[in-house]
Amino acid sequence: MPNNTVRAAAEGMPNADNIVFNRRRMLLGLAAATAAAATVPTEASTAPVENPELIDLAAGLPSIVDECLVAVRNQLEIEKKWAAKQPWAPDELTAPGYCLPYELPRQHGQSELMLLGGYLWRKGEEFPRRIVVTSSSVGWEIYHAKRQLRKAKKNANAADFLALEEGVARLRKLHATALEYETHFADLKAVAQAEHKTAWPVTQELFEKLEVHVAAIMDTEDWTIEGLIIKAQALSEWDRVTGSKPHGLAKVAFRHGQNWHGQIAATVLRHAKGGAA
Repeated sequence: MPNNTVRAAAEGMPNADNIVFNRRRMLLGLAAATAAAATVPTEASTAPVENPELIDLAAGLPSIVDECLVAVRNQLEIEKKWAAKQPWAPDELTAPGYCLPYELPRQHGQSELMLLGGYLWRKGEEFPRRIVVTSSSVGWEIYHAKRQLRKAKKNANAADFLALEEGVARLRKLHATALEYETHFADLKAVAQAEHKTAWPVTQELFEKLEVHVAAIMDTEDWTIEGLIIKAQALSEWDRVTGSKPHGLAKVAFRHGQNWHGQIAATVLRHAKGGAA
């Protein structure tokens, strides 16, 4: 299951806006190549035709894109639903975080988490809060406090006995608060993740299907400007489905799309120089 909020995952990856900007520049080059090709007179009888294999692949792309968009929409609806039900740990159980969790893993306590995984970033706070009080830790405090209480009672030390008795009562109240939060969070998390697991694998499977199909388009030889346009549109559809905006399910084509940028750039340059030959 993906960790949607861990910022470290974004480090070292290309910025989505830069990818879109670079592809816009490529499309400007495509437009220039198209204009240049349009100025070359050709006889109607000798006009080149596009590779039929590439035409067939282009025809199969829209249905896959539609499948992906439906799956993305379903997954996002589930994530939005559970984000709205996200419980916050009570203040008496938490302390402010003072750096990113992965920068200093040995911070006191545990990072506050989302139901579907990832750190909970509270509005107005720079870092995720730390849960520093748990029912288990308070349980140990109660155990030791009760031992001290029995000792004070045995020694007939009234002042210590009353102070310790008050402390035990406070700890029991804190224990109840911690246990209530932990139980509520665990119950919601189980239901949320069970529902999310019905959607997330479907989305990932369709992303893989789309990536393979776009890769096939990019790898198939194009014979004319029409083929170049088909490839540019395929990349545009990939960005539309998997881009971080507006869907929020950013995905990089690691498995099959590592050479897409180089491929489209080379194709644009080839056509700008006079064609596919």
